[in-house]
Amino acid sequence: ITIPFFFSTYPQDEAERKEQRLAIIADHLGFSWTELARELDFSEEKINLIRIENPNSLQDQSHALLKLWAEQEGPQAAETTLIRRLTKINRMDIVHLIETKIIKDGNRIVSNTNCLTSLLMFILMFHC
Repeated sequence: ITIPFFFSTYPQDEAERKEQRLAIIADHLGFSWTELARELDFSEEKINLIRIENPNSLQDQSHALLKLWAEQEGPQAAETTLIRRLTKINRMDIVHLIETKIIKDGNRIVSNTNCLTSLLMFILMFHC
């Protein structure tokens, strides 16, 4: 039995979901990106470098910060760390958005799994 490609590739992989959640954070940080940078232990020199390299918008600076943080942390770059730091700088609005996105992603995966299970049961009933 060959599973159609849309069932095997539809659920986004974890890396893509993580990237989307980082984008949500960056899109909403605004001036708070420097506070978050300090909470993530970025030096003032590194913060100024981000400003210089991304002079056009706060959003670009936020994206650059999170990209650098994810690269520095590597596989240990945990969203729980970001959620704790965002809570510390009183950005509960962003924490709520991220938690909502995580729940939606989880529900989508469960829904897709149920769809796939139903399809496989249907195929097995008529082809065995």
